[in-house]
Amino acid sequence: MRAVGKGLTVLAALAVTAACADTGRIAEPPADKPRGRPFPTVTGTPAVQRAWTSCDTDAPMEFGRPPLETLALPRLDTGFAATVAVHCQLEPKRRADRGEDLVLTEGRATDLTALLAALRLPDETVIPDLCTTDMPWVPNLLLLDAHGRWIRPGLPATGCGKARVEIANAVHALRLTIVREKVVREILSSGAAVSGCTQDWRDMVAAETSGPTPSALPGHISLPFEPTAELRLCVFRVPADRQGTRDVAGTFDSGLLLSEQRREVIVRTLASMPPAQECSAPADRFAVLRAADNTGGEIYVELDHCRRILTRPMSGPPTLAQADRTLIELLGR
Repeated sequence: MRAVGKGLTVLAALAVTAACADTGRIAEPPADKPRGRPFPTVTGTPAVQRAWTSCDTDAPMEFGRPPLETLALPRLDTGFAATVAVHCQLEPKRRADRGEDLVLTEGRATDLTALLAALRLPDETVIPDLCTTDMPWVPNLLLLDAHGRWIRPGLPATGCGKARVEIANAVHALRLTIVREKVVREILSSGAAVSGCTQDWRDMVAAETSGPTPSALPGHISLPFEPTAELRLCVFRVPADRQGTRDVAGTFDSGLLLSEQRREVIVRTLASMPPAQECSAPADRFAVLRAADNTGGEIYVELDHCRRILTRPMSGPPTLAQADRTLIELLGR
C-alpha cells in the first residue's frame, strides 16, 4: 500500500496555470470589498452510476489537468453508503533503463472516516480580499458502495472557488492499495535520459523565421555560451504532420556530450559560416547545441533542406547563418 503523494506533486507542478472554477451560480462579495474568485453554489445529490469499470473508462483524465468540474458537482450527503474510495492518478514512473512512462494508477482505500468527514464539510461562503490564480489541486476521486455502484462527489470549496484544504489532507492520508496500473505513453526514452537530452524540443529556427515579421536576421555566428564550455549535442526528428508551423516540435533522435576534440572542430566550423540564404523549407531533423551545465544560450542547426543555423543568445536578437556539408556531417554523424 502507499499514500497519495508523488502524483499530486507532479500534477500540480506540470499543470497549466488556471483561475478558479467558473461554474454554478456565483456568490457576490460585499460591496465594500474587492471582488473575489468565483464561488459555485451547488444543490442536489451526486448521480449514482450502476457499476465501476476502471479509471481510464469511468474517470478519464489528462496529465496536468485536474477535474475542476468536481467543484460544481453536488456534494456528498447521507444517501450514499460509501465503503471504498477510488483515487485515479497520472504520474511519471521511472523504468530500469532510466526512461520514464506516464502511468495511470487506480488506488483503493477502505478507511474512509476522515475522507467522508471532509467531503461533508460546507462550502466556505466568505470571499477573501485576495484570491490567488494558482492552479487549485483537485483529486480524481470516486466513491463505491458495497454493491459496486459509484459516484463522483462534489468537493467543498473555499470562497475562492478552490477545494478546501481538508480535502487535500484527507486524500493525502489515504492508504491506497494499487489495483491497476496502465502505461499511457512514454515521457522520456532511455536514449534521451542517458544522453541528458529531453524527449521533445521546439524547433526555434522555424519559430524565429516564420510569420510576417521574423525576428532572426542573417549574420555570422557568435557563440551564446563560453567557448570552452562542455557541449551537449541533441538531435531531434520532426514528424511530417508537425512541420510548417511556428510551434513545431521535434522528438529525440540521438544525443551525447561532445568530446573536446569534436567540440573544438564544431566551434571552429561554426565561426566560419556565412549569413543565411533565403529559404523556407521546413527541416525533417535539427540539432541543438547547449552548454552541458545549461548556462548561456543555444545554437540550432537544420540538418536537411534549408540547413540554416540559428544562434539564440541569453539576450539580444537571434542570428541566422548558413550551414555547409562539413558542419552537417559533424553534427549528424
